[in-house]
Amino acid sequence: MRNAVWHSVPAPGRTFTGLLNAELSFLDAKYRHFLPDLRSASTLLLGSDYSGESSDSPHLVFSFLMTSLESWARWEPERLRVRNAHLSDLRRMSFKRLTDGQRRRALRPFLEAANDLEGLSLSIAVSKQCDTVFAARPPLDLSNPEFAAYRKWKPAVLEKAFFVLHVLGVLLGGLAGRGQNVMCFTDEDSIAANADRLRELTQLFAWISSQYVEFDLGHLRCGTGKSDDGTRQIEDYLAIPDLIAGALAEQMLLRRSDQDETSNIFWLLRGDFSNKTQEITWWFSDARRSLKRLFCTVDPSSNGIGHLLSWIHFHDQEELPKNATYTDDQ
Repeated sequence: MRNAVWHSVPAPGRTFTGLLNAELSFLDAKYRHFLPDLRSASTLLLGSDYSGESSDSPHLVFSFLMTSLESWARWEPERLRVRNAHLSDLRRMSFKRLTDGQRRRALRPFLEAANDLEGLSLSIAVSKQCDTVFAARPPLDLSNPEFAAYRKWKPAVLEKAFFVLHVLGVLLGGLAGRGQNVMCFTDEDSIAANADRLRELTQLFAWISSQYVEFDLGHLRCGTGKSDDGTRQIEDYLAIPDLIAGALAEQMLLRRSDQDETSNIFWLLRGDFSNKTQEITWWFSDARRSLKRLFCTVDPSSNGIGHLLSWIHFHDQEELPKNATYTDDQ
C-alpha cells in the first residue's frame, strides 16, 4: 500500500476548510499521483492571485499555486527562454493585459513551461451571494487588544485575507514537511497594499497556519510582486495563478446566464469564450503534467442553509480519459 501524500489537518468537518481537507484526503487515497509529494523540498513556494472584483462578476475567484524551490529552479531556464523569445522588454504577463500582441504570443509557451512545475494549482470561485464562509463576520474578534492592528482593515478586506490564509494554511498542513521553509507571494491588492499591511498579513498567516500545521516549520516569509529583483521571476510565478483566476472568472460570468441543467458544467470550449480564456481553460484541463489542477466552486445551497461545494478534478490518463472531469457536491 502506498504512503499517503496528504496529511489530514485538524479542521472542523462541516466548515469550508474541513471539506477542503476531506476532499484532498479523498483524492489522495483514490487517485495515484493526484497530489504532488513536496516533503523532500528544502523550501516551499506559495503564490496567490485573485479575480472577479468587478461588479458584474458573480464570483470572486481565488487561485493558489504551491511548488518547491527546487522545482522553481528547474523552471527558470524555460521561463527565461520564453521571456527572451517573446517578452524581451520585461513586460509583465497578466490576464488583463493579454490584448497586447507580445503577451498573446507568449501565452501558450508560458503556460507550457508552467506545466513542468511540480506542484498543485488550486482555484476556488466563491459566489458573491454567499454571506460568509466563516462562523462570524468579521472572522476575527477585534475587541481583543492583540488584534488592534486589524481594526483599521475594511471588513471585506479582512475577510478576504482570512479566506486566503486559511486555504494556504490547509495546504501547508496537508502537503508540507517538518522543518521546511515557506515563502509566500501574493498579488499586490488590498490584502497586501503596503509594507504595514504586508507585515500584518504575515503575522496573521503565522497565527492561522498554526491551526493546521501540526509540526514545526522553518522560516516563514511573505512578499508581493514588488519583492522581485528585476528579472520578473516572482512576477512570472504570480502570473500563473493570475491567468488561471482571470480565465475562471470569465467562465463563471458567462455561465451565469446558462440554463439550470448546464450551469454547473466546467466548459472546456465555448463559442462565447475569449481566445485567451479558451486557451487557458484548455491548458488548465490537461491532467498529464507535473502541475496538478483542482477547481472548486462555492455557492449558496438551494435551501438557504450553508453552502454547496462543487469540485472539478482532472486526472491522468492512467485513471480516466484525457480531460475527463469528476464533480463531487458536498
